[in-house]
Amino acid sequence: MILSRAWMLDPIELHRELDHLVGGPSSRQDDLLRLRDRAVEIWHSKDPIIHGYVGSLRVAGPDDWEASFEESQVVEWYRVLMAPYLTPSRAFHAPDLLKRRLPDLGWPPSEARRLALGRELQLLAAAHAGPAALEALGPHLGLGHKGWLSQDDVETALARFRALDRELFRGRQDLVPLAENAYEVLEAAATKPDHVLVMVSD
Repeated sequence: MILSRAWMLDPIELHRELDHLVGGPSSRQDDLLRLRDRAVEIWHSKDPIIHGYVGSLRVAGPDDWEASFEESQVVEWYRVLMAPYLTPSRAFHAPDLLKRRLPDLGWPPSEARRLALGRELQLLAAAHAGPAALEALGPHLGLGHKGWLSQDDVETALARFRALDRELFRGRQDLVPLAENAYEVLEAAATKPDHVLVMVSD
């Protein structure tokens, strides 16, 4: 079973910092180096929330980042740069089961997959980053870097759960705790309407 952790992210403040880091009159490489240096600084933070989040990421880490500069590491820095703007939240107990079993309750497979895995990070940057930050990040946030849900996603999923016919659970009692957990995660996320839900699965 795949486990996950979740946080609520303030996307406005995150991308405001990103815009500041890459907003000056400098080369693209200088912009990326500032992103890297800020990611290294955050990595070494003593804040327990930051430490817990960074420890959950599958990224190379400062030693590799500083040993050899590779632009492909930008997506790792982007994830780390989120850390100061996160608040811990409820998480899906088994996102892999959500993806596989929600269609048994009538969910379209694509929506079940989106709920379990989240949207692509490039869509988060596209929605909130300024032109300079988006230019620095955009080429590296290609497909395959998922992990967030918008408030529209949260509300749509909540509405789908509320509309479920209880008869669908007849003979599928194992899906009751799965659905209850998912609903609780979404309800908690909905209490921060100006934030997005960020998920990390192991």
